[in-house]
Parts: sequence; structure tokens; C-alpha cells
Amino acid sequence: MPCVGRRLGARATRPASLKRWATVALVGLAFLAAPPLVRTSSRALAACAKWISVAAGFELLSMLGFVLVFGLVFGASASAGAGASKRLGLGAGLRALGAITLLPGGGVVGPGLAARSSCREPVPVRSLARSTFALTILTNAPAVLVLGLVSLSLWLGWFDGPHDALRTLPAAGGAAVSVALAALSGRSRGAPPVRARRLGLHHVATGLAVVGDGAAEARALLGGRNWRLAGAVAYYAFDNAVLWAAFHAYGRAPAASVVVMGYVVGSLATVLPLPAGIGAVDGGLFGALVLYGAPVAPAAGAVLIYRGVSLSLPVILSGLAWAPAPVGALRARRKRRSGAAVRSA
Repeated sequence: MPCVGRRLGARATRPASLKRWATVALVGLAFLAAPPLVRTSSRALAACAKWISVAAGFELLSMLGFVLVFGLVFGASASAGAGASKRLGLGAGLRALGAITLLPGGGVVGPGLAARSSCREPVPVRSLARSTFALTILTNAPAVLVLGLVSLSLWLGWFDGPHDALRTLPAAGGAAVSVALAALSGRSRGAPPVRARRLGLHHVATGLAVVGDGAAEARALLGGRNWRLAGAVAYYAFDNAVLWAAFHAYGRAPAASVVVMGYVVGSLATVLPLPAGIGAVDGGLFGALVLYGAPVAPAAGAVLIYRGVSLSLPVILSGLAWAPAPVGALRARRKRRSGAAVRSA
């Protein structure tokens, strides 16, 4: 019987190993796909190297902001496991950011996958989902708040850009609704109701409960006023600044309010389940920028430069962070087996 148990245990660990190696393979394929993603027009390639370097610096600061808030959310949560908060540092944050950038629906699975890769013990899926939703709220909150404030200011005529209600008030209303939903969802916590189970909606009710728990966790972290919450602001602000610097690299930059509105509205295309948002994000950013008043040619060049910088740096650094993950997991598994052998002896 012990031999049978060991064989069953070895079989149980194979899917996890395959998933880890498949992730590394996806990162490797992304390296091959990176050159086509960063192609730009001839004028963009001839753009000011100083501004492209500034854009790269902004992107690195944005990535650092994400690493800070990722470590805060998963390190402070019980889902991270004992002692895992010390390991949820730069490497885990870069792995999460790379998975979010590359994988379809990466915002849903990426953070949990990266946190799990840093934990020695199995982590409950619901706990990972809860913290992932909390991270989603914290990292998107600055963009939503800025969208509401800037769009309302445009309608009132305070900033340069379009002042008509059709292009400003819907964005302000959408931001207000998002804030209200996030606030209300944090109050619905607990197990799925009995009526939902009877109606066959158990999974839907469980998902809503996880959303509520994640919103409550995000609100608790905000109440803690940890300095690493500034990472969420940096993650948004510096990535937006990459687009602003890309316009300067091309030579013609519209008003900052136009860049802000185009960035936030165009980024809504990231919800589509496409690898790296190829096509959808590019088209969404270009269309939104033109909609809010950016010139067509500079907008096209700036989007290409922005996408080149915002994809290549996370892909490269995440690939370096993911490479040793399977080796570390294998070592942790061997330690658990040796510890179990010692205890059984």
C-alpha cells in the first residue's frame, strides 16, 4: 500500500508540474512574438530616443508600483500561507504582471498563479480568488477615479478637450457606477444562500460571495493606510505617463486631459480574452484618443510606441522571474517528501 500511495502522489503532482512548464513555454513564445508587437512606423522609429528612454523609465516605475501592491495584498492575506509574505516580493510580482500581460483573461488567473508559485503549501482556490479580486479593485481604482474627475471637468470646461455631454458624461457616470458597485459588493459576504443552491445557482452565488469578500478585503487594506498602497497609484499613473511620453517621442502631444481620457477609455479593451490584448487594445487606444481629440497620425505612432514599451519590458522581466519557478517548486516538493519520510520513520 505505501508504494501505491507514492505512485498516486507522483501522478497527482504531474498536472501541477505540467502547468508550470506550460507557463514557462508561453513566456518563451512571447519572446518570439515580442519583435512583431513592438514594430512601429518609420517615423516612430526615428522618434526622439530621449523620450523613448523616458517612456521605458516610466514603465519600470509602473511595474515597481504593481509589485508593491501585489506584495501587500497577497502578503497580508491568509491565502498566502505561512511565511509566504517574505517570498511575495519582486519575483512573484513580476510573474503576476507577466501573466496578466500575456495570458487571455490574465487579470483573473495571473495573480493567483504567481502567488501559488511562491507558496510551499497548497493554497485554497477561493482564497486566491478573493485576493485577486481585491488586487483588481485596488489597481483599477485610481484609473476609475481619475476618469470620473477628468470627464466631469471636461464637461464643465475646466480642461482642454471635448466639452460635449456625449463624450464626457457617460464616462463620468460609468466611473460613478463602478465605485458604487465596488462599495456595495463588499457588504455581501458569507456562504451562498440556500435558495441559490436549490435553484442550481450555487456556482453563481459562490462567485458573488468571493467578489464580496474581495471587495471587503480591498476596503480593509485601504483602511490600514499602508504606504505600499501608493503602488496602485504608481501602477496606473506611470503607465499612463508612458503614453504621454510616446506622444512627445512622436513629436506632437495633445492636451494631458485628452491623453488621460484616451488611455482609460481605450484600456477597456483589455477585458477581452486575447493574448496580450493584441489588436483590441491597440485599436481601442487609437480610437479613444482620436475620439477625444488627438490627431490621427500622432495617435497611431504614440500607440505603437506605447504598446512596444508596455509589452516588451513586462515580458522580458517576467520571463526572467518565471524561469527559476519550476526549479524552486521541485525543491520544495522534495523537502516535503523528505520531511514526510522523516516523520513516518
